[in-house]
Amino acid sequence: MYQISQLAKKVGLSRTALLYYEKQGLISGQRLANGYRVYSDNDLQRVRLVQQLLSAGLTLKECKACLEAKIDRSLLQSRLQTLDDEISRKQQSRDLLAAMLGEGDLTSWHKGLDELAPDAHLDWLMKQGFNEKEALRLKWLSKDMNEHEQYMADFMAVFETLERWGPGSKQDTTQALMFYLKHRRTS
Repeated sequence: MYQISQLAKKVGLSRTALLYYEKQGLISGQRLANGYRVYSDNDLQRVRLVQQLLSAGLTLKECKACLEAKIDRSLLQSRLQTLDDEISRKQQSRDLLAAMLGEGDLTSWHKGLDELAPDAHLDWLMKQGFNEKEALRLKWLSKDMNEHEQYMADFMAVFETLERWGPGSKQDTTQALMFYLKHRRTS
């Protein structure tokens, strides 16, 4: 037999929590002649089982139902779906933080943020140490290239300040163009 303080220490709960469990009918303490509450080994095991069920996302009411009757599969499936949804949201949060630390891809995040709050996105990029030109380029790289009008406007905003829009020198560009035209005629 365990006094309430002993049981509380064994299961890592407060005295108040155990009294609440008793009030909810999850455990059944007995009063001794001296007024102390005592709990059996069965109560200890029930509390540990309840703790496991709670860690699976069940409420105390649902835990009680599981202890008293056959498990409701639809309830468990619902809790499992809720937990899967929460894990998915947490994974998205983790992926974002990892990407912000340079350990993942931020393209979709930038694209989504640019759709939701384009001005705030640009401002945030500049606060991260990018100059306006670099920030615009980052935004441009996350664009949907199927949105041609906006894509071209953004393209021009990013690249209009550059001296050249192609690689190499003018001579290299002319040579590449001549090579292209020559091979196009022969094929």
